Amino acid sequence: MKIGPLEVIICAFPKPAIDASVVKAFSETVKSGAIALADLVLVSRDRAGVVHVRDLHDGLPAAWSGMILDSRPMTLLSDADISIAAETIGNSQMALVAVVEHRWAHRLSEEVRRSGGVTALQARIPDEEAVLALEADGVTTI
Repeated sequence: MKIGPLEVIICAFPKPAIDASVVKAFSETVKSGAIALADLVLVSRDRAGVVHVRDLHDGLPAAWSGMILDSRPMTLLSDADISIAAETIGNSQMALVAVVEHRWAHRLSEEVRRSGGVTALQARIPDEEAVLALEADGVTTI
C-alpha cells in the first residue's frame, strides 16, 4: 500500500465557524492531488465555554465529508490532539483538526522504505515563523 507522510494540522479560528474560503482552499488542495484528507475533527467552544467535538460520525458538513479519503472510521487523531485544539480556542471560537497525507511524497517515501531507509525526522515550520525568519533576513517578497 502506498502512503505518503501523514501530518496533524490544527488551525484555530477567532469565530464560531470556518470561512467558506478556507474550506474551498482545502478542497482545491485535495482535488489537486497534493494531499489527501485522512481524518477531520471540528472542535468548538460555545459562549458558555463548553467544548464540542464533531467528527465523521457526527455528520460533518458535506463540504468537509466529501474531501475525506476513506469513509471508514479512522483512529488517527488522539484525545491529546483534540485537547490541544480545545486549548487553542476561546469562547465562541472553532478549531479544525485534520490529518493530511502528503501524496506528493508517495514515490519518495516508497523509495526510502525500499532502500531500507527510514524517516528520522519530519517537522513542519509554521507559516508565521517562516515569514518572520525571512523578514529578519531582509527578504520582503518571495
